[in-house]
Amino acid sequence: MKKITLLVIMIVTAFTLNAQSLVKYHGEVNAGYSVGIGTFATNRVNIHTIQGVDISKYFSTGVGVGLDYYHELYEKGKGELVLPLFLNMKGYLPATETVSPFFSLDLGVGIGLTKGVDGMAGFICTPSVGVKLSHCTLQVGYNMQRNSEYGFGYTMGSIQMKLGYIF
Repeated sequence: MKKITLLVIMIVTAFTLNAQSLVKYHGEVNAGYSVGIGTFATNRVNIHTIQGVDISKYFSTGVGVGLDYYHELYEKGKGELVLPLFLNMKGYLPATETVSPFFSLDLGVGIGLTKGVDGMAGFICTPSVGVKLSHCTLQVGYNMQRNSEYGFGYTMGSIQMKLGYIF
């Protein structure tokens, strides 16, 4: 019985050490611009960070937070800030050591921070495609934010372009 217990402990330790070497920290910072499309088209500047882990060279996941500045949301010359909180998942297709095309998906919520959007919150979904070049990323996607306030809901869509740095 002692030999079996020792063998099980050795196998579990080996798998644990191997799994720990595969999972590593993944951090990134992205800056971008979103061009509004649709009925409630609003342009915005985006600054986001993602903190998470690389599960393998093919997949990473993390929690994201940022600021979206909606310039001229309601009236010309007046901007509003929204805080996006989201889960990010990326799937990579490594072509070489330094070039990896990827698919990314952000799912979360946007919370209004300034007076004009105070009390506003809504679901965010951003599928995108991009390429990772060494530690830099370039991506383009569709950003959809569903807002609701006082029982009235509307969707603000945009084409989002981002430039990022992975550390």
